[in-house]
Amino acid sequence: MTFTLSHSTKRLLLSLLCLCLGIIYLFPYAWMVLTGFRSAVDTLSLRFIFEPTLEGFRSVLGDSIFRAYMLNSIIVSTLTTVVVLTVAAPAAFALGHLPIRGTGFLLFVLVVRMVPGIAILIPIYLVASRLGVLDTHGVLIVLYATFNLPFAIWLLRGFFCDVPGEIREAAIIDGCSELQVFLKIMLPLTSSGIVATGVFVFIAAWNEFLFALALTNSFASTAPLAMVAFRSEYGVQWPSIGAAAFIISTPVVLFAVVMQRFLVRGLTMGSVKG
Repeated sequence: MTFTLSHSTKRLLLSLLCLCLGIIYLFPYAWMVLTGFRSAVDTLSLRFIFEPTLEGFRSVLGDSIFRAYMLNSIIVSTLTTVVVLTVAAPAAFALGHLPIRGTGFLLFVLVVRMVPGIAILIPIYLVASRLGVLDTHGVLIVLYATFNLPFAIWLLRGFFCDVPGEIREAAIIDGCSELQVFLKIMLPLTSSGIVATGVFVFIAAWNEFLFALALTNSFASTAPLAMVAFRSEYGVQWPSIGAAAFIISTPVVLFAVVMQRFLVRGLTMGSVKG
């Protein structure tokens, strides 16, 4: 006997599945937010019903070091995104449309992206120490751009390949140079893909912890490192950690929400083609 579910039953089961997945994914974020509004006693007691307090936010926002770390994250993440897009866009255009041998190079940059950061942390630290660039914004920007550039090139190449080559050929016949084709035709047509790539790069740079921990001390330390300051020999300041985590994650969440239209449109442009 064959058992067949009705269309409404299938939709109900699918909705329940999506609801369960949503709860699983959102629970850590919700718990983090609750921790920021609870006292340490309520957090350790795992209480869901509690009297909200803003003590954690007052402690975090009143900390000048935390504010400085947030500013460092904004500077480093923004400049990293600008550098990566400035280099990756023309490189991806060349690999996607110009008659050059780019397959080997593309595979090379993907291999570079796969190298774990911990494997090259010590050599990078020694080189940065010799050059005298430890605890500077520049060393973080260069490293973050280097690690995110292969991914950006690979992703943007798919966006550029999605643009028909006949458009470029027609522009060349009309007298445009390759630079004019890139600036006046290709960039506007792939703007959504570029924004989507920029969102991923910005979030990756904002959340990076390992290199920021090893290569900075105080002047150029980024926001994720501020979380460590709320743990000392006297214990863990759970309200401050929850508030700091909420404040640190809010900019990237808002950034992704604001750019959602471009992000969805960009990722549906056939970015895995080519």
